[in-house]
Amino acid sequence: MNLRQLEVFYAIMQAGTVSGAARNLHVSQPNVTRVLAHTEQQLGFSLFERIKGRLVPTQEAQTLLPEVEKIYRQLGQFQTLTNKVKAGHQHIRIGAPPVLATKLLTPLVSEFAQKNACSIDLTTGNHAELCQALLDNELDLAITFGRETPAGISHRLLLQQSMTVLLSREHHKALSPELSSLSLSTLLHSDIGIIALDERDPLGMRLHDSITAHKANFTPTFRVRSYSAGAELAKLGSGIAIVDPWTAQQYALEPNLMRVALTDNIDCSVSLLSSDVHPMSIASRQFLETLSEITSP
Repeated sequence: MNLRQLEVFYAIMQAGTVSGAARNLHVSQPNVTRVLAHTEQQLGFSLFERIKGRLVPTQEAQTLLPEVEKIYRQLGQFQTLTNKVKAGHQHIRIGAPPVLATKLLTPLVSEFAQKNACSIDLTTGNHAELCQALLDNELDLAITFGRETPAGISHRLLLQQSMTVLLSREHHKALSPELSSLSLSTLLHSDIGIIALDERDPLGMRLHDSITAHKANFTPTFRVRSYSAGAELAKLGSGIAIVDPWTAQQYALEPNLMRVALTDNIDCSVSLLSSDVHPMSIASRQFLETLSEITSP
């Protein structure tokens, strides 16, 4: 059944008569009768039986009805969407790691949505998941740490930042309480373990490379995938966490946790990723312009 046949079938189911269906569809009665006959011929079974002047749906028609209603609901949703697009309403799908989604993007997307006729999906994921979602056209844009991208994805630098140190007050006192910054060498040669980040993560790989450049046989006591998990372990005195500035900011008010600058510049730049395969929508380009204005390096 094509869309026109579905339309006629549904109209007859709703009206109960060919004449009623024709009125609802704004077509002639013979036109509805012709489409119905052709549909039943194609299907190889009857959809209606005429009983006392009315068309009564067959059991087969009743079986088809739920699926037809589902299609009509989807068509209604599609019509709503096309009306929004026609009226200038746009939709953007943006992905980011949890800390960037929470601390960097939420105020930006909130302001953008209020100023523009636009709805936004903000989802979270790790770097690999976000890149795959862009390639699968499940995201329009992604904001991530690092500049590494697979084939088919372009990156654009948004912010240049350096990683910072989180450690307990006790550990800070044991190291150098008078210093506001610490070197990676000092941390590695202390008796306090460094909490490593998973090397599959861009920041984790950068931290790993920096550490092994100082200490080739480095073995962490803890390795975490989540930046906040590293901060939580540092808060408990389980080691020293080296994290991005946004994660560090989340723990700024923790009484037992110190935030200390790292003299070694371990890059944790933030990049905008987009697909080379799927073209950007007008709304995505507008958001990109707004993002570039606010987050100029």
